[in-house]
Amino acid sequence: MSDEQQLDIFCDGNLSGVLGRSHLQPRTYLFNYQADASDALAVSLTMPVIPDQYIFQQGVHPIFQMNLPEGELRETLRYSFQKTVQHFDDLSLLSIVGHSQIGRVRIAEIGEQPATMPQQSVQELQHYAGTEDLFADLLQRFGRYSGISGVQPKVLVRDEATIAQAELPSDLEQVTWRDSTHIVKAWNPERFPHLAANEYFCLKAAERAGLEIPHIELSAQGKLLIVKRFDLDKKGGYLGFEDFCVLNGLATEDKYLGSYQDIAERIRQFVSPAYLHDAMEQFFLSVALSCAVRNGDAHLKNFGVIYADPEADIRLAPAFDIVSTAVYIPNDHLALLFGGSKFFPQRKGLITFGRRYCGLTERRTQQLLEWILHGMDATLADIAAYQRENPSFAEIGARMQHVWREGMNDLRAG
Repeated sequence: MSDEQQLDIFCDGNLSGVLGRSHLQPRTYLFNYQADASDALAVSLTMPVIPDQYIFQQGVHPIFQMNLPEGELRETLRYSFQKTVQHFDDLSLLSIVGHSQIGRVRIAEIGEQPATMPQQSVQELQHYAGTEDLFADLLQRFGRYSGISGVQPKVLVRDEATIAQAELPSDLEQVTWRDSTHIVKAWNPERFPHLAANEYFCLKAAERAGLEIPHIELSAQGKLLIVKRFDLDKKGGYLGFEDFCVLNGLATEDKYLGSYQDIAERIRQFVSPAYLHDAMEQFFLSVALSCAVRNGDAHLKNFGVIYADPEADIRLAPAFDIVSTAVYIPNDHLALLFGGSKFFPQRKGLITFGRRYCGLTERRTQQLLEWILHGMDATLADIAAYQRENPSFAEIGARMQHVWREGMNDLRAG
């Protein structure tokens, strides 16, 4: 491999290895660790430090695919860079957005360091009341720093106030987050109107049901959902994050393969014993809530684990990307198999799932389902209030209330 076909891969700011294209096979990529790389510099829990190279034949390796932009962001970047970048493939895209992405892995051209991201005031976004297309401006400014997957329009931003908090006087060396601290999500008014508000209320219901979620704000008159990254550590750095496509060794395009039972088994394999019971309760809550709010997009990439380094404790990541998809896709179904089916299950099926695959008692599963009903019921009042204050949300709000009540009835049935 020649230098122009390679990228340096960093973990926690330290050079870990080199990623490049294969000369011999198309769409085949090779990753080699540095000779002196320590075990703590493993790029993935599925790719421990070894002297041999890792070969992947469906594009770049899953851990490097994990944050590749999709949808509008990918098309914006392709349009901006395809005239100046030869072979605009996944490796080329990583060279653009790999400087700032979710998790602790960073990517740069050979011999270079990952770039520091420019700052943006999240407070300004929260209180924006103008008529200009704010997200289009953010996309142009921060698209090239946005290593984040998903079809929904989104960018990563680095908040001035959050950075300042990490730079308070200390006896230790001054460090701070050099790339993003927040995710900013918008919505396509034609395909998915008011998607930001939809996700906001779904996550609020999740929080009230006992799920851990990131800090979220519905801002700019409902045009943006601002999400604080949950992979920030307390020292100005980033935690490792891996979704279940990576943990299953699958390409991103395979995110709809498998079942929720498979994820439960993977949780047992990867989450540290001290955190396993809590992880199983959180996973059960997340699956059951997704069924109740009619979230048909709870695929492998919408669940993950976090850790400081591969030798440290591993926990289930907070819940994220929960949306009532049936609002836009009537009669939508589950993204993955549940007991051999993709139909949304009722109470009895969820209790069986919790007992058989999550290791929970029947009494506990019933209690957790009651938490979900309480969280959704409390949030329905918020949706109704938001409808009254925002007439343009009236139709979407009415649809959300309808599908939620349908889902809540399923949680009570049987």
